[in-house]
Amino acid sequence: MMDILTDEQHQVLAFIGACNRNYYNPTGQQVMLWRDNPSPAQAVYRTVRRQSGLSTPVLPLDTSLSRMIAATMGGSFRPLQEALTASFMQNRRLAAQLGSITAGIMTDRELVKPAETLLEHLIRLTWLEEVPSPSGGAPGLRLTDLSRALLRDVETDDDADEDVSVVLLGKEDPLAYPTLVGQLAAAGPGLLVDPYLKLADVHTIVVSTQLTRLLVSGKRNNQSVVSSMQAYLDSPSLGRQVEVRSSAELHDRVLLADDADVLTLGTSLNGVGRTTTVLTPIPSPARESLRDEYERIWTEATLVGPPPLEAEGENNEQEPDEPQDNVP
Repeated sequence: MMDILTDEQHQVLAFIGACNRNYYNPTGQQVMLWRDNPSPAQAVYRTVRRQSGLSTPVLPLDTSLSRMIAATMGGSFRPLQEALTASFMQNRRLAAQLGSITAGIMTDRELVKPAETLLEHLIRLTWLEEVPSPSGGAPGLRLTDLSRALLRDVETDDDADEDVSVVLLGKEDPLAYPTLVGQLAAAGPGLLVDPYLKLADVHTIVVSTQLTRLLVSGKRNNQSVVSSMQAYLDSPSLGRQVEVRSSAELHDRVLLADDADVLTLGTSLNGVGRTTTVLTPIPSPARESLRDEYERIWTEATLVGPPPLEAEGENNEQEPDEPQDNVP
């Protein structure tokens, strides 16, 4: 039976198919980066030519032992003289050859570029990306949409389509709430939508995450909580500012990270640990639709706090005019 696909075609189509099945469309550059670079790059060397400083001196023939013997012992030792002369001539040629070798050109290998590490290879393939550290230290690493799609395809069997990025927060699990806070901290700056967020949760977010915006319910039955948040956000002793707004349109719990990730939470923060729930990433294109919708709600929402800074100089704009009243 004739094979329709070559091995190379099959590999490329399988790669693209794995991404497509998991809501990601790789670019041609991403496909060929993977195809042309299946392994980390090896070290690069170059050949360097060096001049040796060694040489072998050769004893001049006119000072050889044969002439010395001939001068002191006469012609009766001529056979010995001839043998010694021949021996020194042979040694002279050998020494000359050795001298040309040791004084000649030698080659060596010099490292031009070290071998690529596995992490450097994955970053070059755009399967990993570096993200800045909030504390200013070494950057962290994060999966890209491409690598998430590939992971999902590897980890998914024929009977289930399970996203390996889903975080399970178990009932009565003492680590459930800390795990969620860690996930919020890992999201970096962004918007958390939680209609029934409590004041204690706001405080945890302020001190333990980098989230900059919170959206809570603006319905009448939540007004007392909103008022407590307003008083809290008015405090000048807060370590950093987090803007809170309220809206009556909210129903779900959603995390919009500034790096474009969108995740949904099955229950409000105050219910984590009391019931089993999951934190689930939303794939494209639903991700972009949710982001647009909640950005619209945020724009139309009511400010809870902190209060906007007074425009500096508003009362001072008329000060230069005051002395003019006394000018005749």
